[in-house]
Amino acid sequence: MEKDLSRSAILGKSSGPIQLDEAVANGHQIIDVRSAGEALAGTIPGAINVPLFDEDERSVIGTIYRHGGHEQAVDKGFEYVDKKLNELLAAFQPFKKKTITVFCARGGMRSLSVVNLLVQSGYKAFQLEGGYKEYRQNILACLQDFQPKLIVIHGLTGTGKTRILQKLEPAIDLEDLAGHRSSLFGGLDQEPSNQRTFESRLAQVIVSLEEEPYFIEGESRKIGRVFMPKPLAMAMQEAVLVNVHCSLETRIRRIVEDYPVPTEEMQNQIESILKSFKRKMGESQVEKMCLLLKNGNVHELVQILLVDYYDKRYGKSMSSYRYALELSSENIDEAAATLTEFRRTLL
Repeated sequence: MEKDLSRSAILGKSSGPIQLDEAVANGHQIIDVRSAGEALAGTIPGAINVPLFDEDERSVIGTIYRHGGHEQAVDKGFEYVDKKLNELLAAFQPFKKKTITVFCARGGMRSLSVVNLLVQSGYKAFQLEGGYKEYRQNILACLQDFQPKLIVIHGLTGTGKTRILQKLEPAIDLEDLAGHRSSLFGGLDQEPSNQRTFESRLAQVIVSLEEEPYFIEGESRKIGRVFMPKPLAMAMQEAVLVNVHCSLETRIRRIVEDYPVPTEEMQNQIESILKSFKRKMGESQVEKMCLLLKNGNVHELVQILLVDYYDKRYGKSMSSYRYALELSSENIDEAAATLTEFRRTLL
């Protein structure tokens, strides 16, 4: 089919616009037609990026818009699209049998033009109301209002807090949402979220939650490279606190299991992190830990880190908390069952 790239056809009224909730409920494929850089900074969860313009093209169009006006910018945009029309349509081919919802920054010309082009090509496509900007505003509003009743699980490093949390409902796993295990080693073998991605994931969890209180792990406000929303951090300060504990040997075993060293690259990453402890633990202690790592004696290395660093750092602050419940985490299933019953008594 020959495509009509005239302004009237491409920038005319499209099918839609449609709200995101409706698109998701109906199983639409969400397509982000912003540039790769825009999508990387933050997008709608589940969206696939099919850029209408690359970073250079977007920059040129923006410059023309600022200095030459709307019409000249549109002309340049059409010039770019005309040169790569077949390539653009080929990128949508895998979604030919699906209903597509397209968004750009504000629900403007980029998404409008793509929707009309797709409809001309036999697709069923809609434009997302308000684009990413409206989606982002809704996310921030959701997080701003979220200050629930919580049960916060505390415990020294390695006591299995995350393992317990994964067996509890309703729960919020901040480390999973952040893609970071909230320690200097927390980014190993992970894909850390940026702030916008973290907030989008958190908002998705929030809308799925039902009756309060919710279980959550005790965290500082900064998790990896993201910050939890202030209202949620305040809710954690006012929460019911629980402390889990187990033997040092169990803690060491769990950390060794959770932080395997399968490759030389991973070993080098760990060694680099260990060297950052020189000011906190002393050069000789760090050299000893690096040698233990090199020799594969991870068990003794973890013991030193726990006893000489993490326990000293967190033990003092944790001792000042007032806990409503203290329990053993030697058996994760039993700890989870105890916490589930404890929550029931609070309802």
